[in-house]
Amino acid sequence: MKSTHFCIITTTLHDIDLAKSIIAVLLEKNLAACVQMHLVESFYNWQGKMENTKEVLLQIKTRVTLFEKVKQEIKTLHDYEVPEIIMTPIIRGNSAYLKWIEDETKT
Repeated sequence: MKSTHFCIITTTLHDIDLAKSIIAVLLEKNLAACVQMHLVESFYNWQGKMENTKEVLLQIKTRVTLFEKVKQEIKTLHDYEVPEIIMTPIIRGNSAYLKWIEDETKT
């Protein structure tokens, strides 16, 4: 089992209830082993203006091979015009934790 088979997918949302809905779908469909939710404040340029928004950041632990399915679920439920959906490969990790991600996600 190589650690490079696993990743963290990041997305942000404006609403905690929507975030929890996405988390529930990902876990129920075994597309994620764990999802962490953080309250953050984002600063960004959007349509020519600087914006400042309180958001919910999700960190989704899963397999690299499930990225497209996770992305599709997020895009289906998300209400942003251009949602952040970024995959970061896990280069190294606790092998027992990575095995748990493998066991909790579908192939």
